[in-house]
Amino acid sequence: MSEAVDDDYPWPPGPWVRALFVMALDGSAAGADGRSGSISGPADRRVLIAVRRWSDAVVVGASTMRAERYNPMRASEAVSAQRLAAGQQPAPRLVIVSASLDLPWADPAYAESMLPPLIVTVSSAPAATRERVPASCELLVAPGERVDPAWLRQQLIDRGMEHIVCEGGRSLLAEFARAGAVDEWALTLSGLMPAGAFAPVLARCEDAFIFTRFVRAEHE
Repeated sequence: MSEAVDDDYPWPPGPWVRALFVMALDGSAAGADGRSGSISGPADRRVLIAVRRWSDAVVVGASTMRAERYNPMRASEAVSAQRLAAGQQPAPRLVIVSASLDLPWADPAYAESMLPPLIVTVSSAPAATRERVPASCELLVAPGERVDPAWLRQQLIDRGMEHIVCEGGRSLLAEFARAGAVDEWALTLSGLMPAGAFAPVLARCEDAFIFTRFVRAEHE
């Protein structure tokens, strides 16, 4: 992979939703420990950093927050300065979609991110449940019994967040896909498996397909 990863993941002008995720060869989105980090690696993490660098919003579902335990959403002083010069906020804003509001509120991501996390829930969420949301966050209530991705996309755009990266999990990505709210899919296919590593030996594109072959790394 090129060292200039930023150039491989440009943000087009105007509103744009990029679905970003890593998937193992067996179709799983996490390793044996239930976290995506165990099927990721340095190259994949460089992609994550590059995509987030110029994003305005990082959208995740509640199950992903509970499993991954995101760190506070921050940017270095140098990157923050570049973002401000480009007319963006100093860091991406964490956007968490949760109907139940069952989230690990004690985690530092909710109080120590550079921008207040935006917690998106549904109108049927009881008032007592909404009161769990800490003052360090902003609560956004969607109309109806579910958070419609098209509605959420427009809400974020109206708040000045045009570069939107949706990191999942799977159910949230599926909701965005069904709503036609995704402009780009950025998929990392990982050869890291519980039974050993597999290395790609072929990647060929034709029509709307990518054909690949992976073999055990020791046979490469």
